[in-house]
Amino acid sequence: MTIYWSGNFARLGVHFVAMCAIVFLVFPSQAQVSGVNAYGADEASGNPLTALQRRLTSSANNTTMMPLEGAVDPNEYIIGPGDQFLISAGRGALSSGPIPVGADGLLPIPESRPVFIAGLTLASAREVLENALADSYGDAVIDIVLFSPRHFYVHVSGAVPTPGKYLTLPVARVSAVLIEAFADTLRSPTSNDHLRPSLRNITVVHKDGTESAVDLPNYFSSGNLDWDPYLRDGDVIIVPAYDPAFSSIYIDGAVPFPGPYDYRTDDTIQNLIAVAGGVDRNSAVDNIRVLRVDEQGNEQIFTFSLEDALLPDGGSFPLEPRDHVSIARKKVLFGAASVDGMVRHPGTYPIEDGVTTLRQFIELAGGLDSDALLRAAYLERRSMPEIFQVNKTKSVLTPAGPAARLLLADSTEILQRVRLTDLNYLSRAYFAQETRLQNRVSVDLEKLMSGDWVTVKLRDGDHLVVPRDDHTVYVFGQVNRAGFVPYVKEKDVNYYIAQAGGRGYGAVDTEPYVIQPGTGTVHRLATHIIQSGDMIFLERSGDVADNLELQKLVLETERVKSDAKIRTASVVLQAVTAVASLTALIISLSR
Repeated sequence: MTIYWSGNFARLGVHFVAMCAIVFLVFPSQAQVSGVNAYGADEASGNPLTALQRRLTSSANNTTMMPLEGAVDPNEYIIGPGDQFLISAGRGALSSGPIPVGADGLLPIPESRPVFIAGLTLASAREVLENALADSYGDAVIDIVLFSPRHFYVHVSGAVPTPGKYLTLPVARVSAVLIEAFADTLRSPTSNDHLRPSLRNITVVHKDGTESAVDLPNYFSSGNLDWDPYLRDGDVIIVPAYDPAFSSIYIDGAVPFPGPYDYRTDDTIQNLIAVAGGVDRNSAVDNIRVLRVDEQGNEQIFTFSLEDALLPDGGSFPLEPRDHVSIARKKVLFGAASVDGMVRHPGTYPIEDGVTTLRQFIELAGGLDSDALLRAAYLERRSMPEIFQVNKTKSVLTPAGPAARLLLADSTEILQRVRLTDLNYLSRAYFAQETRLQNRVSVDLEKLMSGDWVTVKLRDGDHLVVPRDDHTVYVFGQVNRAGFVPYVKEKDVNYYIAQAGGRGYGAVDTEPYVIQPGTGTVHRLATHIIQSGDMIFLERSGDVADNLELQKLVLETERVKSDAKIRTASVVLQAVTAVASLTALIISLSR
């Protein structure tokens, strides 16, 4: 399957697919309602496009299930052949059912002459009908109700996968018909792969010769219904093609949908910002720059403030194809940092990025609790990219940030960066792992609060964790009763191992590991004085495993080591034997 759209057109394609799904959910076909397959061979042959068109056609006929945006506007709705009316005079209806407007535009009225109302607005048609019925019914109250809108054909041509004639309704908009025209995603909208459909330059030609402009990206981004007008009988929808290399216009920066768009001849800064999702007047936009490069490579730069760009005068600055509009954000001076744990008021607090110190931040949180374990506290900096990232559509003109270039989240990319170093594979893998996972700031909160540590300035997104001091030491590994042991001041490693039941089976005779909280520093000294929050790990011998598979691996490793020793001894023995034989030969010859 070939994908012909990219960038913003992929986003528009998602809109079309979503709207197609709505059509299927909201417009059940007559066959679905009755439970009978009314489509015969087309359904049986599995032709989804024919089935889609038939369902939509049947849905148009099923007017009782037709969704509306609201009551039709009598001053906007244009009457045409097929519209059905209910007319009553006094307390009685003039007919047993709805009265349709004939193909010639006349509405037949019982006990009166037919009245021509095609082409009139609903409000004008009611006035004409009331005047026509006044002679027959005198002062009786006349009620005229549009019971059901008609359905008619419109024509779609140009850069669409399936051009042709489509059945629609007067309450349908252009985008509703283009859903059907773009339903065949296996077919290219143009035969030339270098061209794309210009959804910002769609033209609707009406039967009276007038035209309406359609800008679907503007409608999708801003919700402005003027860019997605209602359809009329016999309308011709023309979707032109354009060459992105020559007829694109670019917008980047502080807008919801940056990227390239197809150029319109009436494009201005203001309407291009609207197409890209808009910019709020209170947003942190510094300035707006327009970069223009002519055919000779000469550059022109035009700069506007946000206020000027959103005003009619400044916003009407005419743009040209290949112009690049950049919406620059103001430098972020303020941010937020969060704290959890043993402070009086945990939570998120505003900070001045790069200015507020860690000590000031703790004061904002009400200070430390009396049972805070300062030596176990740590500061996380969320500046590194996530390990798993969601793919997002980005403009090719927007480069990655410095952190994304230097600290790549993907291990494979990191390994590629260090492939030319003298590190071996395991060292490179370790380097990649540490690069991905380390996100802590080097800080000793215990020393910082006493004034013996350098000043630490916070950045936006920092997170401080201050654990509680439970006055325990955690002992694990090859001990008989692994777990937390109550902390006793001035006691060493051996005391806590004894409190945890002593060394268990398979414990090595070497000194245990002592891991300090917060910093993760590891000591291996039996006389080390333990402090609250420390962890003690007692290693086991290498020939002990937790399960059968690991034990097999251990035994296989030992067997390989033994085989290597035996082969080494055999080689040494052979060498000694050869030397002895040579020596004996030399002695014999000398005699």
